[in-house]
Amino acid sequence: MAYLSAPVDARRARRAALAGGALLLAALTACSSSSPKPPEPPALGAVPRTVGVEHLRLPVERYMLSPHQALTLDEASDAAVRACMRRLSVPYPPPARSVADPAERRQAVNGYTVLYRRYGLTDAAEARTWGYHAPTAAGRSPSKSAQPKPPSSAARGVLTGVDTSGAPLTAHRGRPVPRGGCLGEAERLLGAAGPQGPGTDPEGIVARIKADSFERSMADPRVRKVFSAWSACMRSRGFEMSTPMDEVPSANAERPSRKEIAQARADVACKERTNLVGVWFAVESAYQKAAIEEHGTELEKVTTAREKTVRALDRLTHSSFRERS
Repeated sequence: MAYLSAPVDARRARRAALAGGALLLAALTACSSSSPKPPEPPALGAVPRTVGVEHLRLPVERYMLSPHQALTLDEASDAAVRACMRRLSVPYPPPARSVADPAERRQAVNGYTVLYRRYGLTDAAEARTWGYHAPTAAGRSPSKSAQPKPPSSAARGVLTGVDTSGAPLTAHRGRPVPRGGCLGEAERLLGAAGPQGPGTDPEGIVARIKADSFERSMADPRVRKVFSAWSACMRSRGFEMSTPMDEVPSANAERPSRKEIAQARADVACKERTNLVGVWFAVESAYQKAAIEEHGTELEKVTTAREKTVRALDRLTHSSFRERS
């Protein structure tokens, strides 16, 4: 019955094709299942109920100088640079007025405080007085005339250790210029490359963890959810903002307007109502803890360097070269 062979062969071919398709599907499924999945957001620890940030510390801050130490580092570094410039008889702009007034020093310290306005405006008292503007001590606006003149090209060369052609500057009027100029000398004395201690320069591990955790937290679904709740609260009070990072154009005016102050007060009140700061802080802390675990070896070196910087600060702030006004 040769006439049966054609359908049988056809059925065999069809079964073979189906089997091949099944094998292909299985292979594709295996490939898709083995492809890397996006990492799961890290689990949260305790979520504080807060709107203020004064009592909060991000995990990475343990590897940084405290805000007061960072300000002292800045002052000591400036004094070391001035001593070097004076030794080489190079004119240099006079130092800024000493930050002795408690209110002025508090505002200066804010510049080194990691969480100060990291999550937007969080201080109700500042909102009532300044809106979104940066506070200034005793209500004074910075004076443009008080800004020092930039150093001359000769001073810049001694300061940086590089001449106008870009070549290393090794001498000035017969006197040796330190490697890297007076800035390099100050850095070696203090052992810190970044404004908030070792590892906080733009390419440093601490700076990278800080920047990455902030970026990741902004995109985290838990933070996006609380942003939505905060935005709805702001809308109910007559202000359209999607996130606390949205620009407020009036903040660039010379003084805060009544409308800006009203918006700022609503901003802080809505943060308190939705616990935006507590959630955001908890989420960013979780990302930082994961990064700290991953980069433990690098951070051990940062800890050692930080301790060296603190010791240098203690020594240099009592040395004879420190200028006081």
